[in-house]
Amino acid sequence: MKPEKECDIVIIGIGETAELAADYFTLDSPYTVRAFAAEGAFLEKRPDLKELDGCPVLPLEVLPERYPAARYKAFVAMAYGRLNHDRARLYQTMKAMGYTLVSYVSSRAFIGSKVRVGDNCFILEHNVLQRNVIVGNDVVLWSGNHIGHRSVVEDHVFLSSHVAVSGYCHIGPYCFLGINSALGDNVTVAENCFVGGGVALMKDTAPGQVYRALPAKAERLSSKIVFGI
Repeated sequence: MKPEKECDIVIIGIGETAELAADYFTLDSPYTVRAFAAEGAFLEKRPDLKELDGCPVLPLEVLPERYPAARYKAFVAMAYGRLNHDRARLYQTMKAMGYTLVSYVSSRAFIGSKVRVGDNCFILEHNVLQRNVIVGNDVVLWSGNHIGHRSVVEDHVFLSSHVAVSGYCHIGPYCFLGINSALGDNVTVAENCFVGGGVALMKDTAPGQVYRALPAKAERLSSKIVFGI
């Protein structure tokens, strides 16, 4: 059963993430999407884009006139460009314009007791947030992550799918953790770190570092593999 709608929102963004966000908000939240907005200079590159999902697309500069903050709330729907700094900039812009920023938390996520989630968060299905987890502002938790007890995810972080964060971990602001990456107990990821897919971190990181797993190596298929001999 769809939740009863309680509030109108505007989505900031016109890319794939924005369209996905509109789906989630429409199908599984008390919010109704009324419009999309992007910076005028960006919209100039797409002059034919007048609407998305039946909602108008307008320049961010005229948003307060058409969809004032007193009546509409907002959600900044962007991915992790420049280690989330692009999304953070628009997050701060919307705050300065007086908009209340809403979060989406899937009804199919598990949220333990004493969990705190900030604003403009996007927490998709099958995430597990255990007891006493703290999630900051403007955080994206894509599908299927595990955030262990008493871990902290600071502002402007993006976790791809199936990231395993053990207990008592700390992820600093502006970090990206790739699909199937993992943190051992009590690990701190410093700010502005890129952790690639499949990387397992068992020690604290330094700020501004890139951690990548070894790339897969292609080999000619052996008949022993094909026929099990």
